[in-house]
Formats: sequence, C-alpha cells, structure tokens
Amino acid sequence: MTRDSADVVIVGAGIAGCATAYYLAKAGVKSVLVDRDGVARHASGFAYGGLYPLSGVGIPGPMFALAKRSFSLHRALAETLPGETGIDVGFRLRPTVGLAFSAAEAAALRDNVAWVDRQAGFRAEWLSAGDLRDVDDRIAADAFGGALYHGAAEVDPEALTRALLRASGAALHVTEAIGLVRDGDRVAGVRLVDGDTLSCGTVVLAQGPWAGNASRWLGIPIDVQPLKGEILRLEAAGPPIACSIGWRGNYATTKPDGLLWVGTTEDEAGFDDRPTAAGRASVLANLARMLPGVEPRKVVAHTACLRPMSGDGYVVVGGVPGAPRVLIATGGGRKGILHGPAMGAACADLVVSGKTDLDLTPYDPGRFRAS
Repeated sequence: MTRDSADVVIVGAGIAGCATAYYLAKAGVKSVLVDRDGVARHASGFAYGGLYPLSGVGIPGPMFALAKRSFSLHRALAETLPGETGIDVGFRLRPTVGLAFSAAEAAALRDNVAWVDRQAGFRAEWLSAGDLRDVDDRIAADAFGGALYHGAAEVDPEALTRALLRASGAALHVTEAIGLVRDGDRVAGVRLVDGDTLSCGTVVLAQGPWAGNASRWLGIPIDVQPLKGEILRLEAAGPPIACSIGWRGNYATTKPDGLLWVGTTEDEAGFDDRPTAAGRASVLANLARMLPGVEPRKVVAHTACLRPMSGDGYVVVGGVPGAPRVLIATGGGRKGILHGPAMGAACADLVVSGKTDLDLTPYDPGRFRAS
C-alpha cells in the first residue's frame, strides 16, 4: 500500500536529511522524511556542535570548500531559523585554543596559524605558555604554547536539526526504510518495514553511519562506517571556560547550559552506541591533561553517538552512478554538524536543477567502486 507521496523522499532525519528538506522547501519542493527513531535521535542530537571549518580531514585540501560554504550557511541559518520556527539554535561565535605539548605539535600548530590567517573572516595567533595562562590559568603549565583562533563558532545541534525540519514543513514518518521501489530503471519510491511504500520522483539517502545498508539497494559499495564518540557534561568548580580548549581532537568548553562539555573518544565499536566506563575514563584523563586546574564535581550526563565516517574521511554527497534520481548525503564524520547545511543545500540544488556550484567531485558516491 502507498502510504504517502512527495516530490522527494529523504531517508534519515539527522542534520543532513533535515537540511536537505529545508533547502528543498525554500525552492518550493515538497519532501517527506523517514527515520526509524525520529528527528535528531543519533549523532545530530548528541554532538558537541563545534563549527570550525579550518581544520580536520582534508583541510587544507578537498574538504575546505564545503566546510567554508557550510560555515557561511550556518551563519545565515542563525539569522533566519529562530524567526521562522521560534527555536533558538544556540549559534554563538566562540574563540578556540589549540594546545601543544611537544615541539612537533607546536610546529604543526604554527603552520596552521599561518594558513588560517590568510583565510577571509578568520584570524589566528600563536600564544606562548605565559599567554595561555592569561586565557585561563587552569590550562596545563607544561604546555609549549597554543594557537588562538578567532571566528569559530558553535551551535546546539539538536535544536538546529529540529528547527530545519520544522521550517521545511516536511512530514516525518517514524519507521524504517528497507529498500527502494523501482519502475524499470527509475526509482519510484521507498519501501518501508511495515510493507507500505512512499512514492516519489527522487530519493535522498541521508542515513548517517547506516548508509552502508544502501549498498545492497544500489549495487555499489558505500564505504561508510560508524565511529563512536563519547561526551561528558560536568558540573565543575570555578568560573566558566570562556573559549573552547582543544588538544589532539579532544575539547572542553562551558556551554550555555552552564555545564562543562568534555570529549571525545574515537572507537570502532560497530553499532554499539552505549556509553562505557572506558570512554568516561578516557575523557576525564584528557580533561586532566589539558586543564588540570579544573575540578569536576559531578557527571550530569554521559552520552555516546555514532558518527558516519567514510573510508577516506571525506563526505559522500551527490548522485548515485547507475541510479538516476537517487542522491546520497552522509559521511560527515566528526564534523557532521558543520558540514550538514552545505550537504543539504547541494542535494537540494541537484534535485531542483541537476547541478550545484559547489564542486562535488571529491565527494562522489561512486568513488568506492573498484577501479
């Protein structure tokens, strides 16, 4: 039985799927979303929400154009979404300090500072060990120095994802998609676990770390796996931390809820998204390394989520080879919240006009096929 119909069915109600629905709606295109668990129930609802487009896999490099585009979209969304939806998405500019505890780390950060300082809208400076103590006197005294980045930001990822869905006006079906409906060579809809179908002209697969399921539907490999990350929200003694402090992919910052958010881990644990004692110990150990002067008093929340990580670390965005009118948007990894708006906007462009002005070549879903 056909349950509903739309111009586009989007499988996945995380940030990539909801951003796609939002930008489609702006172009006058109706979409319907399908998600087994509901909106922002996985990484998009539990991530830290840091927005920094000047570091990470492929930056500098092929990921920079998408990251910078998406950061600009975040700034625009922060202006429009609250008025459209009544939801505060929690966007705020937030200085970031990266710490160095060795000569090699210091050299790498100095190189990054020089590169960042050439990017419009951003500024970076090197801080000596003494300068770091002026930022926050609880930073480890044995740090060689650090890089202070101006222009970074953060957002409430769950609020943002829900706001994108609300503003899109798209219906959300809380059920599981199990395959595609075909009419000859054309995809005509999505099959649901209860036997119903959703008919459509285009399908966007935004399944996060479950994107590999689509390999069976499409007949091509989608090399995306879950990367587990754990975060602690702490009550801590002393004043709030006025910036984001980071080291080797770990971070600590005081969020608007007044809690100290500390993370994160990187574990290949399949689809097990349960918080662990080992994850908690790792996060607390890294906090003590960065900020030994911070006294955690209580763990208010300990969460874990599964980020979609591609085999080469780049996002997977664009049309599927051999499957007209099927698009993929996944693979954001640790920067999925940052990348989400640009991924959604690009998919919306492809649906509406068949092209987008962002070069998607490095993110081609067909790149995982054997040569």
